[in-house]
Amino acid sequence: MGRIILVTLAMFFLQNLFPMVERYLTLVPRDVVERLFLWQLVTYMFLHGGFWHLFFNLLVLYFVGNMVEGVWGRKRFMRYYLACGVGGGLLSMLINYPSSVVGASGAIFGLFLAAAMLFPDAYVYLYFVVPVKIKYFVIGLAVLNLAWGIAGPSGVAYFAHLGGMITGLFFFRYEIASRLGWVVPRRRGPTWRPRVGIPKPRRSHDPAKIDSILDKISAKGYENLTPTEKRILENYSRQQREPGE
Repeated sequence: MGRIILVTLAMFFLQNLFPMVERYLTLVPRDVVERLFLWQLVTYMFLHGGFWHLFFNLLVLYFVGNMVEGVWGRKRFMRYYLACGVGGGLLSMLINYPSSVVGASGAIFGLFLAAAMLFPDAYVYLYFVVPVKIKYFVIGLAVLNLAWGIAGPSGVAYFAHLGGMITGLFFFRYEIASRLGWVVPRRRGPTWRPRVGIPKPRRSHDPAKIDSILDKISAKGYENLTPTEKRILENYSRQQREPGE
């Protein structure tokens, strides 16, 4: 996370010293589609429209990002953050094709979603005063951004925010489960076979137990697992990353 903050700060100074870089790094849908400036789907999230835009995004990144990175580790966190940023840019392109976009908000909203999935009963403080459980806060964010986005252009990329959250949902269930090694793909009957390059799971773990833990994460969040369940899940996922016996 520290690297993301440093790169974002560096890009903010760069875009203010050399405004021309914004022409090539801002997400401009027409350039992405017609000129194949595909890098803009990543670079746009490191640019910002002003100091306060930058400040609030980095504030959330620091506090919420620490919660998420503490569970997943740096590499998993980085992949999730970038995926949510790209997903936010794609949805914004799809719905608001003429509009250019800058800012990390799509990735930041993806972090809100991840925090709500992992720590649903943790509290955030609206205006630094009013305590609200983060799961309700995130639901409210999604509803408000959808309503504001439907209401019409306002200079805020509401659909980029929603795109980051939608990507987060997809990534949380599938990408982390199957590619990052945090958990493993769910079995669907006796015909299940491991993917190429992934060793068969050891028989010391009950598949039904692993599935029940995954269901509990989806329903209540990672923080509500018992220490034993966390240990079983961590041991199981570690075995999937190790060479077969």
